[in-house]
Amino acid sequence: MTFKVLIIEDNHSFIDSLKVMLRDLSLDFAQAFRFSDAVALLDKTGVFYNRQTPDKPEDLVASEVEAATSSAKKSKEKAATMAKLYNEGGVFLVIVEQNTESSMKGTDFVAHAVKRYPGLAESDFVILTHRLDAVPQRAHGFPVLEKPLRAAQIRQIVSAKIKQAQDMVDLQERVANERSSPAAKAETAPKPARKGLRDLLKINRSGDAEAAVEAPEKKPVRKPRKTAQAATAKKKPRTTAKK
Repeated sequence: MTFKVLIIEDNHSFIDSLKVMLRDLSLDFAQAFRFSDAVALLDKTGVFYNRQTPDKPEDLVASEVEAATSSAKKSKEKAATMAKLYNEGGVFLVIVEQNTESSMKGTDFVAHAVKRYPGLAESDFVILTHRLDAVPQRAHGFPVLEKPLRAAQIRQIVSAKIKQAQDMVDLQERVANERSSPAAKAETAPKPARKGLRDLLKINRSGDAEAAVEAPEKKPVRKPRKTAQAATAKKKPRTTAKK
């Protein structure tokens, strides 16, 4: 996968040199000479990360990846409903010169962009400057590199960002594969409701009633009684012997 890098710099030759330093990495370059042009480009292409909470100085989206992984392990249903973690084609890294414009510094643009685009964090920026003391001293979430740049220095930072972004893509694909697997579909299929004792009694009673309707009770046939005359007729009269 190719990741988009936005370079905000008013020096054309420096942009070309920076591209040469990063030419063998899986990057798609976009450039802007002014901050207003950068905002227009970000509005058009969007940003790569689909973060849920803005203004986070942590390194990349480690917390989002960890939360998504744990939810995928706990329940396949949660993994199925998990929001997409990235937007393909969006800007995943912004390299900005501190003194591109006199009215607005690079650090000011970072603060503005983080508020405007919730998917961006301070760690998604790299500040370039000719003088390190020109950058306000505070706990920044972005690296500050001094010009002239060394290729190994900028490559190390960008390569680490690419790896973290690729890990996010791999995680999303793994979750999608698990969701579409036959085993996951079988687990997420609705199970029949368990029947309680009352339901079982109802089933037994209804079954007995149906059996009674289908097979009506047969009463035993009574044999006719013999009449008294028939009984006396069969008796033979007794004879007494004369002496």
